[in-house]
Amino acid sequence: MDKVKCPICYTEVEERNFKETYVSPYNNQEYKRYECPNCDVHWWEPLKIIPEFYESEFLELYTALHEVVGTRLGEYHKAFFKYFPSNVRGKLLDVGCGNGRFLKHAKEQGFEVWGIDFDKKSVDNVKRNLGIDTVFAMSLEEFYEYAKERGLKFDVITFFEVLEHQDKPREFLEMVKGLLKEGGYIAGSVPNREMVLVESFWEYTHVDFPPHHFLRFSRKSLENAIKLSGFEYPNVFAILTYEELYPYVEMKLFGKLHKLRNLVKGLVLGDKRKAIAFVDDIVASSTSYSEKIRAYLLKGIKLMRNVLLFPFAFVYIKKAQHGGPHLYFQARKPND
Repeated sequence: MDKVKCPICYTEVEERNFKETYVSPYNNQEYKRYECPNCDVHWWEPLKIIPEFYESEFLELYTALHEVVGTRLGEYHKAFFKYFPSNVRGKLLDVGCGNGRFLKHAKEQGFEVWGIDFDKKSVDNVKRNLGIDTVFAMSLEEFYEYAKERGLKFDVITFFEVLEHQDKPREFLEMVKGLLKEGGYIAGSVPNREMVLVESFWEYTHVDFPPHHFLRFSRKSLENAIKLSGFEYPNVFAILTYEELYPYVEMKLFGKLHKLRNLVKGLVLGDKRKAIAFVDDIVASSTSYSEKIRAYLLKGIKLMRNVLLFPFAFVYIKKAQHGGPHLYFQARKPND
């Protein structure tokens, strides 16, 4: 009987025992989701990254990475600056650096920042707008060889919203460990498959499906992945702010409104591509006074939406405290 192997702990599961199927509108490929009875990770087969997917802008969020300077930190980025040891600094590598929003703040906090992303458009955006030269349009495999040739080692390696994209997550974590100094740290985040309102999120977006995301983690499965890869003292936190809850409540109540929202933003800004970005990023990136005014108008509209949704969001606040949309983690490489 044919079997498939868990990408985290390598436990074999019968091929016929998949839990659901999904046909990607990107490539019409049928994927099957499996659940590991040992380490608790969920994954999709066929398990194969498509690098060109990220520059294709099939998902609108990648348009934003190519258009504006990243200034608005995600809640998982903020968790790093809240929980990470303040006495640890040095050389930091951000894997999947996107448009550099985290690198910018890490540099301001005293780190020597490096970044990689195999989305060349995002890397060009970082170099052009942030003036950081130590960013490279490379996969981790390519950078691993680059660093090995030059004897590069890092004190900290971060990867926010990256691990769930991997088709070989254990090999990914092994390479990360190989790039770390002894006693160095990893930190990052993944989507939380146990978050409140997750069913609405899955129903109305293609974000948490292949060929974008291949892995789904719970707190338990994320801790297992970290430990199995040889890291010690893993800490995992569910991350949530009340402001972050509103889009999920909106999907629960009204379904798929983000395209209409982006249409309105595009009409107000006069720029359809920039409309995909966070309003705070648009304000920071705007060079004209009139565009800043229009962006602030959008912030006002967003505030009105949140006020209207607050009574409904309040119902989910208590549940969301233990089921935020992201899991932040950090751990340490042992000293030999």
